[in-house]
Amino acid sequence: MIDQPPIETQPPAREPMLRIPPATGWLIAINVLVQLVRSVLPQAQDGIVENYLAVHTSALFQDFGPIDFVSLFTYQFMHGGWDHLAANMVFLLAMGPGIERPVGKIPYLIIYLTAGVAGALVQAAMADPEHDDILVGASASISGVFGALIVIWRLYRLGEKPLGLVRMAGLLIGMMAITGILGVGAPEGIPIGWLAHIGGFIAGMAMGFVVRPALRRR
Repeated sequence: MIDQPPIETQPPAREPMLRIPPATGWLIAINVLVQLVRSVLPQAQDGIVENYLAVHTSALFQDFGPIDFVSLFTYQFMHGGWDHLAANMVFLLAMGPGIERPVGKIPYLIIYLTAGVAGALVQAAMADPEHDDILVGASASISGVFGALIVIWRLYRLGEKPLGLVRMAGLLIGMMAITGILGVGAPEGIPIGWLAHIGGFIAGMAMGFVVRPALRRR
């Protein structure tokens, strides 16, 4: 009987603790980069940037032009401070992969940006014309991602124990209430755009139904 040499087996590769899908990583990187650039600008120049790239809710529909259209997208990457940015990016990191992985990068980015635009439009439609409030931040976009997450995970039963619709909606409302009451991540001097959150959330849910045919073909 011939002794066989021992078979060397490679130890299984360790899975990384945090694997960020590419589009979610890009969004976080762009948001951080924008805030970093703004933090080194003189206050006067940063004010000019904010004036052009943020959404002026009370004036958006009064004289809508090319700059206003662009601001519907650029405001999503501007924040009222590092704490505002950090709070939003934590939420995006928690929710974004759950949408990007099943639907893909492009549909995910469409959901993100569309929800942000919808949130700004809702906030502007209900804005007080006597107050020149500005809207900045990715909250409406992230609320849209959460809305799509509810639809996709609930309808397609991704994962072993998807949360129910009411529980997931309650989780989002609870998180927004806590951050609003405690002021966590709220930009200084800028009111929280609750209507933008709601508008983005509804738009995200609608987009979740839109990507349903693509998921069924997979």
